[in-house]
Amino acid sequence: MKPVLLAISVVAFVVGGAITFAIVRWLDKGSPHLAFIVGAILGTQAAAILHYRSPDAISAIRTKLSVGTALAITAAVFGLVVHFAFAPFEYVEVSIPVAAIGCFIFPLILFDTMGKALSKKRTP
Repeated sequence: MKPVLLAISVVAFVVGGAITFAIVRWLDKGSPHLAFIVGAILGTQAAAILHYRSPDAISAIRTKLSVGTALAITAAVFGLVVHFAFAPFEYVEVSIPVAAIGCFIFPLILFDTMGKALSKKRTP
């Protein structure tokens, strides 16, 4: 596994999460927790795309756990930064740890699904 895989996954999480949080805050509707979900999906998808495009791509549990750990740490840091800046979470002691756990689990569930979707050959 390449370190660039984790870096791109983290960048995708932060960009997607920040844009989602900004939209939710601007509309003043919905839940700011949606930023964690969108970030986890985008981070997992970016990692899966990059991983399965490499010539030696095999779906190893080590890769999924590494991506999950990177996303969980990113979710915790992202949540703390957003909370200190805007205080959007009513129960921050619960919201951030649950988001980190969810971000850890997302790659375990979605990584192979993304890989199967990318490996299908299109028929003309």
